[in-house]
Amino acid sequence: MSYMKIDGVRKSFGRYEALRGVDIDIAKREFVVLLGPSGCGKSTLLRMIAGLEEIDSGDLIIDGQRMNDVKSANRGISMVFQSYALYPHKTVRQNMEFGLKVAGLKKPERDVKIAEAARILQLVPLLDRLPRDLSGGQRQRVAIGRAIVREPKVFLFDEPLSNLDAALRMQMRVELARLHRELRATMVYVTHDQVEAMTLADRIVVMRDGLIEQTGSPLEIYRRPVNAFVAGFIGSPTMNLLEARVTAVSGRTVRVDAMGLTTEAEVEGPPPPVGARVTLGIRPEHLDGRTDAGHGPALDIIACERLGGVSHAFTRLSDGTELTVQFDGEQSIAPGDTITCAVQPGRAHLFSAETGLRL
Repeated sequence: MSYMKIDGVRKSFGRYEALRGVDIDIAKREFVVLLGPSGCGKSTLLRMIAGLEEIDSGDLIIDGQRMNDVKSANRGISMVFQSYALYPHKTVRQNMEFGLKVAGLKKPERDVKIAEAARILQLVPLLDRLPRDLSGGQRQRVAIGRAIVREPKVFLFDEPLSNLDAALRMQMRVELARLHRELRATMVYVTHDQVEAMTLADRIVVMRDGLIEQTGSPLEIYRRPVNAFVAGFIGSPTMNLLEARVTAVSGRTVRVDAMGLTTEAEVEGPPPPVGARVTLGIRPEHLDGRTDAGHGPALDIIACERLGGVSHAFTRLSDGTELTVQFDGEQSIAPGDTITCAVQPGRAHLFSAETGLRL
């Protein structure tokens, strides 16, 4: 039985439908990430869970209780926002204590809760500092600590790492993953950053235009995207999506050609006929790129992204379609070089050119 059930939830703002019937079951102690581009409805859904937006239709059930008409303060939820929302004139201790004071807890009980949260978040040396004396990562930990001391049924995170630099985001991802393991808490996390989703989630819910496109574990979604949108959204760099034609069919094995880049793929349903248009999906790491000739179509390197262990070559096919190829970081490649590439066996994905659905 699910700990949190979101059943047919809809939300409109005037004529605009922000959510168009969303169904999600979340288990106790699960870390679920709502992932999608701006405007897909993920933050609206989080605010509805928190009670900050009314539910037009559908049900929100937490721990067996229907929450639609329950006040936000009585839902047993703590929310961490993108902005830290700390009181600038209060110390770290006072910021974490404020909600407990309002709730009427006595000082000895407040002190115990604050001490435990400070230990978990490594804030003990900072308890008497003001927010202005803290780094961005430390301020975000204080905001999380303020949520922890309330011992909520569910933690909600609304893009909490967006205001941090790259190094701090990486550090905070590690800390959030550790925090989830230590607290054994139910967490719902909103982001548009697929790296955060892949790193933190037990399960990812990919959203677009107020609907759920796919739900699954990070590797399940990465390896078997249900449509071209999910395929192109998950991964860094994202999957190459190319226009292709079917050149041969044998059982469920389909051979396709995309401007000289040829490969075979297994389809799950009825195979498309020879000559049909399809979308070929290939991840950059599944292209075998070489600097010698005779290994597939010739590609001119437009730009390179060198990341140390790996390098990404940004190229174009003869029709102008962009293609990203991953190389070992030790291999010497540079803009202006010409490479050839081939698809590694069993690594191609095929999608319908009309609907975008996986074939």
